[in-house]
Amino acid sequence: MSEPLSSYLRSHFPSSFHRATTHPFLIAAGSGTLSKKTLSQWLSQDRLYAQSYVRFIGLLLSKIVFPPRNPRVSKPRIPSTEERIFHALTEALVNIRRELRFFEDTAVKYGLDLTAVPDLEGGEEEGKEGWKVFGPGFITKAYIDLFMAAGSSGASLLEGLTVLWATEWCYLSAWRFARGHMKEGKDAREDRDGGALRKEFIPNWSSDEFEEFVVLIRDAMDELAGKLKGVEEIERERGKCLGWWRQVLWLEERFWPNVKE
Repeated sequence: MSEPLSSYLRSHFPSSFHRATTHPFLIAAGSGTLSKKTLSQWLSQDRLYAQSYVRFIGLLLSKIVFPPRNPRVSKPRIPSTEERIFHALTEALVNIRRELRFFEDTAVKYGLDLTAVPDLEGGEEEGKEGWKVFGPGFITKAYIDLFMAAGSSGASLLEGLTVLWATEWCYLSAWRFARGHMKEGKDAREDRDGGALRKEFIPNWSSDEFEEFVVLIRDAMDELAGKLKGVEEIERERGKCLGWWRQVLWLEERFWPNVKE
């Protein structure tokens, strides 16, 4: 039995994964030192990313082809791989609907601006001029383009699931890293963002419930990959998925803004 696709991917580019999930922005988030302005600028881009996720999931759903079969009363009903993938993707849509409402409710509660424009694209090191009006930044646009490419007719369902799992796995890992920098006993109301991150966002994005969802996507991806036949097909398809994994890691690292807080 071959190694699960998720394990295969995680064994590649560990340095890139580390940089993408241990960024200084996350340390500042867990420490309560991010200002409302900086949080708003990042959150506004993350919300645009989340909105594009809806179309991406729709494209993946359109790739599912259910196997024709006649259920028998005498045999236990076992969901097919396609049915499990359908369940995982519909859960993703339910989650993103809840997440978008969570963004808005928390922004209102803590006085955050969901249309905040970044000062500089790519941070001070790259020094690109920021947008004059609100819209997707360069990295956000690149992420949206990645979603559309992974959901296009030229990409397989397995490739699309790889991108979905990769983004969610990185997100969970990153916010659990941030949670590790939360100081017990410190009043979150004294944080520069008023407690939005340490009271609301970090607990949500590092929760056991979110981990269960990430595992659901991972298992669906691994099960579909397990249906590949022959060494040549396995190596070819894994190579494609590895390329998507690398792209996600590159974007994840750069999605976090540079901070001096």
